[in-house]
Amino acid sequence: MINISVSSRSLAAARRVDPNVSPAAVHAAVEAAIAEHTREQRRRPVQPAEELEGPDA
Repeated sequence: MINISVSSRSLAAARRVDPNVSPAAVHAAVEAAIAEHTREQRRRPVQPAEELEGPDA
C-alpha cells in the first residue's frame, strides 16, 4: 500500500484549474493515477537490459 498525502502546492495547483476542488478529490485523483500506472506497468512485458559494451568487450 502506498501512503499518499496532498501537499499544499498540489492542492494550490489543482485549485488553479478548479477553485472548488477539495483535498479529498485531489487525493482520489492521485490514487487513481497511481493505480492506473501500476496496472499499465503490469501489462507491459519486461524488456531485458541490453548488454553494455565496454572497453573489455
